[in-house]
Amino acid sequence: MTSLAELLSRVDASFVETGAGFEPWDDPHPDRMPADEEYSRVTNPAKWRIVGARADAWLNALVDASVATVDRIVDVRWTEESRATHTRIDRAAPHATGAVPLVIARGAIEGVDDAGVTIGVGDPTMVVESIPDCGCDACDSGSQDALDQLDEYLVAIVSGQYRRLEKGRQSITLMPNSRQASNMRLRSIESILAKPRGWTEVNGASWLGPK
Repeated sequence: MTSLAELLSRVDASFVETGAGFEPWDDPHPDRMPADEEYSRVTNPAKWRIVGARADAWLNALVDASVATVDRIVDVRWTEESRATHTRIDRAAPHATGAVPLVIARGAIEGVDDAGVTIGVGDPTMVVESIPDCGCDACDSGSQDALDQLDEYLVAIVSGQYRRLEKGRQSITLMPNSRQASNMRLRSIESILAKPRGWTEVNGASWLGPK
C-alpha cells in the first residue's frame, strides 16, 4: 500500500522531468495591489503551462505507484459546462474500491494550448476547479501558489477527503483544510452535510487503500 508521503515524493520526482524547461516566477503582487491595466492584460500565457506539467507529474506518479490507470486524450461527460475550452482531456481511474475517477482537462489561454488545467471528478464529471482561475496579470499570484492549489485539490481527491455537494446554483466543497460554500447561508451547512437530501454529491474512498 502506497502512503501519501510516498506518492508525493513520486510526484516531485516526476515533476523534475515534466517541468523541465518551465520557469517558475514569484508573486508579482505581494502587496495585492495590481495596476488597473493588468486586469485586461495577459503578458505571457505560455508560462501557465507549468501547471499542466505538474498535473502530468501527478498522473505519472499515480501510474508508477500502481494506484490508478491513466487514459490519455479521452472524451468525458460533464455535469455542467466547463468555463474552459478543452484542448485535451486525460482520465485517471483508481484501483481502490469506492474511489472516484479524476479528470485533468487542458485548456487554452489567449490561444496558447495546455495553458490552463481544469480538475474534475466522478462520472459524469463534476468540475472541481480551474487553474489559473483567470490568468490575467492582475490575478497572478506566482507559480508556486498555482502549483500548491493544484496539489491541494489532488491530495484531497486521492486521499478520499474531497466532498462536493451541489443543488442548483448552490454548492458546498469540503477538503482537509478548507470549506467553501456558494450562494447559501453558512449556518445551514451543517444540517445539509448531515442529511444532504436533494443534493448531488461526489465523494469517494482513498485511492491509497487496498485494491
